[in-house]
Amino acid sequence: MWRQGIPVVVACAIVAVLAGIFLPPSGLRETAHEATRLHLKFLGSGIYEYRARTGSWPTRNEDLAKSSLPQESPYWRQMLDDEVNVIVWHKALKPDPRDNADQILAYHNKGLIATSGRSWVCWGDLRTEYIKTEDLRAYLNNLKE
Repeated sequence: MWRQGIPVVVACAIVAVLAGIFLPPSGLRETAHEATRLHLKFLGSGIYEYRARTGSWPTRNEDLAKSSLPQESPYWRQMLDDEVNVIVWHKALKPDPRDNADQILAYHNKGLIATSGRSWVCWGDLRTEYIKTEDLRAYLNNLKE
């Protein structure tokens, strides 16, 4: 008799997992999304801060150690090294963030949030947006061409 309940339990578990992935953020998920957005904004701000301090754009993760990023986010380096968050290394940005609104500075690359078909990105004007992962991939592919 207890075996008849197994399919129901399995079905409920599948529904719970799918709901956690595809439903709008709430509770713990909301906190994870907000933390991701915050860290992406820290990265974007660090890029502009580095430019303001040195006169050139950063070209590698280590450069951002010269910004206030290490004080704002103690785990920034590990997240970049592990490619949880990825910086798009642009060679020709404008100093004013408003002039780079159509450029992606950084994006969230790993974890449950990044596997739902949407990805958080930080645009050049420092706004964050949850875009379709296919749109992010298309943007990145266009940069390579």
